[in-house]
Amino acid sequence: MKRAICAIAALAAWLSATSLPAGSQCRITGTVTDASGGPLEGATVIITTPNLTTFRMALKTNAKGQYGALLNDCTLTYHVSFEREGFVSAGVDRKVPVNDAAVVDMKLMRPSEAKSAPGVATAAGPAASSNEQAVLAFNAGVDAVKSGDKVAAEAKFLDAVQKNPDLPAGWQALAQLAYEKKDWSKAVEYGSKAVDLDPSLTSLYPLLAEASKASGDAKSAARWTARYEESNPGSPAILYKKGIEAYNAGKMKDAEAALARAVEAKPDFANAHFYLGMAAFNQNEKAIAREHLQKYLDLEPNGKEAATAREILPLLK
Repeated sequence: MKRAICAIAALAAWLSATSLPAGSQCRITGTVTDASGGPLEGATVIITTPNLTTFRMALKTNAKGQYGALLNDCTLTYHVSFEREGFVSAGVDRKVPVNDAAVVDMKLMRPSEAKSAPGVATAAGPAASSNEQAVLAFNAGVDAVKSGDKVAAEAKFLDAVQKNPDLPAGWQALAQLAYEKKDWSKAVEYGSKAVDLDPSLTSLYPLLAEASKASGDAKSAARWTARYEESNPGSPAILYKKGIEAYNAGKMKDAEAALARAVEAKPDFANAHFYLGMAAFNQNEKAIAREHLQKYLDLEPNGKEAATAREILPLLK
C-alpha cells in the first residue's frame, strides 16, 4: 500500500494535467511582426502555464507571420513567449475565456531597436513583470527536470517562487524534489504552501502524508492521509485499503465490494485480485474466487501470494 500511494504521489506531482471536457477549450491566434510591421515567418511561439509542469506547446509562424493554437483547459492562465533568431524575445500572460478566442499579436525588435525603445517589455528585459520572470524561471526548471539536472531545476524553481510567492506550481515542484531528496521537513513546507495556494492539488496529499510520517509527525501524516482518502474515494489504492481493512475485520461482503471496485479501476492490480479471490473463497463463491486467484497468478506468477493461490485453486473446481 505504501508503495502504491508513493507512486501515485510521484506521478501526480509531475503529471498534474487532468482530462477536461471540450467545453473548457479556447483558441489563441496572432501575428508576429518586426518593428516595421512586416510578418516574421518561422518565429517560435511557445505556450506554457505554471499550473501544469509538463505542458509546453511550441508553434512556428507561417509566411504571413501567423500562428494558432487550440487549448484544452481555458480555466488556466497561459504564458505566450515569442522567439526568433536575431530578435529580442518577448512574452505575455493571457487568460482566454472558455469557448472563446483571443488574439495575441507580438512585435519583435532587434537588440539595437529594443535599446532605443524605452518601456518595451521583453521576456529577458528589465521591464518584464515579476510574474512573467517567475514563469520564465519555472519553465527553465521544468526543462532542467526533463534533462535530468535536478540541482539546476531546484535553483530555478526557488527563483520562480521568490519572484512570485503565489505560484503554486513552483512550490509543488519544490516539494517533489525535496521528497526525492528525503528532505522531509522541506517537502512538507513546500507542499503545504502549494496546497494552501491551490486546494485542488490533492495529488500532493500522499506526498505530505509520507513526508510527515518519515519526519516523525504521525498526527500530521494521519491528517494528510485522511484528506487524500476524502478527496479520492474512487482511487484504486484507497479502495484496496478499505477492502483489506474489511477483510482483516472478517467483513467479507464489504471486502469483496471494495476490492471489486479496485480491480475495475485498475485491472492489473495483482494484490487486489488475490484478496478479492480470497474474500470470495471465504463466502464459497467458487467461480469468482477462481477467476481472481488465477488472474493474480497471471499477473504475479512468482508473487508473494502465489503459493497460496496455487494451493487453493484446485479446491475451486
